[in-house]
Amino acid sequence: MAGRLKRLDVERETKPGKYADGDGLYLIVTGPSAKSWSYRYWKDGKERWHGLGSFKDVSLKGRIPEKRATRPRRGPPTRQG
Repeated sequence: MAGRLKRLDVERETKPGKYADGDGLYLIVTGPSAKSWSYRYWKDGKERWHGLGSFKDVSLKGRIPEKRATRPRRGPPTRQG
């Protein structure tokens, strides 16, 4: 599965592995009924993973807003002059 994951593909996938959905979002399959969403990012030059929740708890449509909420926040813009 490459690119955006489709609902049916996600539900049927049972082979353990990490399946990319794009923009750092991954479906992690560890067993036939054990699936979760995780966001991969880099901080200070190191790879980091942030779990978003179980496949049963996080819908395909809900995965994008949750991923955005986990992105490192920047401070407010500063005025120069």
